[in-house]
Amino acid sequence: MRFRRLVLTFWLFTVLMITSACADYVTEQVSFEAQETYPGGSAAPLDTVTGLLTLPDSEGPHPAVLMLHGCAGLLSKHKHWARLFAEWGYASLRVDSFGPRDIDEICTNIHQPVPRAMDVNGAITYLQSRDEVDASELVVIGWSHGASVALQIAAEPGSLRQDLKQNISAAIAIYPYCSRTSQPFRAPLLVLIGRADSWTPAGVCEAMVEYLPANSEPVDLVIYEGATHSYDCQACDGVYYGYQLTFDEDAFNDTILRVEAFLNEHLEQD
Repeated sequence: MRFRRLVLTFWLFTVLMITSACADYVTEQVSFEAQETYPGGSAAPLDTVTGLLTLPDSEGPHPAVLMLHGCAGLLSKHKHWARLFAEWGYASLRVDSFGPRDIDEICTNIHQPVPRAMDVNGAITYLQSRDEVDASELVVIGWSHGASVALQIAAEPGSLRQDLKQNISAAIAIYPYCSRTSQPFRAPLLVLIGRADSWTPAGVCEAMVEYLPANSEPVDLVIYEGATHSYDCQACDGVYYGYQLTFDEDAFNDTILRVEAFLNEHLEQD
């Protein structure tokens, strides 16, 4: 029995090594310090934040995507997106705002304060230290709660530290809770959401775009008829936290095409 376990362990190790060798990207766990937007402007502690940095297996520096998870934290779908970004030639950093703070989820308490803007400030500063990344070419992409954070990062004045704003070339918000105010955006924005989303209603995003100030950068709003919240979650099919979540393959595939085109438009590659 012990011999069989050893053989199985060796086989699994060999498979992992072959998979890693064949992969066109590498992922490493990293850590960095959260940073205040304004000195002394936050009552929250300056935590050490962790993340997963995925780099294409090619010579850099690479333009990069900052990934902000939703109220349930980092999920398998974010790994899938990181792989896509690497295939397209982009580095990505999956910022984990919950794990280092011992937070499982905030879906059941969506107003629980989490200093996510501080995490983004720290993430940008960290990427500036990496030779493999062109930190002057960043797009922030968020899902749900993280998408709402992405909106505030792209907004003016927004929640990003003043000296770091120029590092964000554009933003993508996937099923965000859109702002009810007529705020301008200083970076081009792509918003993707489902018409059947009862958690973050598409109508609020429509109102946001309708009352967009003339001095705002453009907002491209795409609404998928029949799609629910978390329509890109391939494992979702049921009621979660009181909301219907269903995977929508057509919306998901269209989102992939639109995100790739948006990144190609706003991030330069050598």
